Amino acid sequence: MFPRKGLTMPSPKKAKLLACARHLFETEGFHTTGIDRILDEAGVAKMTLYNNFGSKDMLIVAVLNDASSDMINQLQDAIAHINDPYEQILGVFDALADWHSSDKFCGCMFQAAAAEFPDSNSAPAIAAREHLLRLHTLFQEMCQRAELNSPEVLGSMLSMLASGANCTARQIRTRVPADQARQIAEILLERACARPGQATHPIAPASRTESVF
Repeated sequence: MFPRKGLTMPSPKKAKLLACARHLFETEGFHTTGIDRILDEAGVAKMTLYNNFGSKDMLIVAVLNDASSDMINQLQDAIAHINDPYEQILGVFDALADWHSSDKFCGCMFQAAAAEFPDSNSAPAIAAREHLLRLHTLFQEMCQRAELNSPEVLGSMLSMLASGANCTARQIRTRVPADQARQIAEILLERACARPGQATHPIAPASRTESVF
């Protein structure tokens, strides 16, 4: 996940527990990382975990929510210097490409959570799904500001492109998936472009214009 920007926590022990759990879950997985391993790494007592989170699953949810907020905030920061919302959309893929090519990239924590918690009603699976919704909302809002056709559906397509790039980058460890996703995004944006003097087109046949969210 993107490097942490820092999160103000009411308790230093809780903050350390959350940070250590996040690092271990991200690098070693959710199921393979036991409670004792997390507690030893954080140097806190078991009661700190249960008093603050209640269970390992709810600790995972807290980690996923924390990571999701960081990722969305840092994507927004990465494109803050870009004034054109059309170019901001493409800038998200540039930011992902930079992340994928950094030594901090360990894969997408949210996809890992979805894979390790196949029960779609489990708390971690729901938290992972909520991150996808936040990513979709980010793209949808940019599409609306850029006055593109079908912003909700286009936002859905762009978020799937970004998620696919994250998944592929975990396997091949290069920025190429995000760079190629950017090229596909450009095609989608041109097709949905509503700028003066440019032809507009539906981004998909009517039977396939429903958002997945």
